[in-house]
Amino acid sequence: MRKQIEIKNHLKFGVHWRLIAYHKGTGIIATVLEGHNMIVTDGLEIVTDMLIDASATWDVGLTYCELGTSAQTPVAGDAALVAASKRKAITSRSRSGVAGTFSTFFTAAESNIFIKEAGLWGGSAAAAGLGTGKLFARWLSSFDNSAALYDITIEYTLTPSY
Repeated sequence: MRKQIEIKNHLKFGVHWRLIAYHKGTGIIATVLEGHNMIVTDGLEIVTDMLIDASATWDVGLTYCELGTSAQTPVAGDAALVAASKRKAITSRSRSGVAGTFSTFFTAAESNIFIKEAGLWGGSAAAAGLGTGKLFARWLSSFDNSAALYDITIEYTLTPSY
């Protein structure tokens, strides 16, 4: 008779974002906001699709950062930002140990809104147009850059663990 062994392995993702505002054109930090976010259902599907090589759609990883103006609370079923306004290709992607960091720099002119939400997008269908690709993660922030006084960097760190 075989003895059945149950092993519970729970993969967790530590997710952390930072919005760094610099006085326009100076590189001098004016403020830093940070918090945690929600990986939406589509984001979890991206992870699984990459692991099983479901299609070539996911061979590009996460490629775009989007900013919006809605303060509506993120939910797992989100497939887009509620009020997307600005979008830019991720400036740099790196890995240190198991942590992946995605950083996107927006000039003051590229981020001249009251930033209330942000998200990361991926897949080969992601392009410069708002809402293209598949939403990986969405979070709320609150930074008024509508006067275009600050250059903005959005940093997103994803750390898988047990």
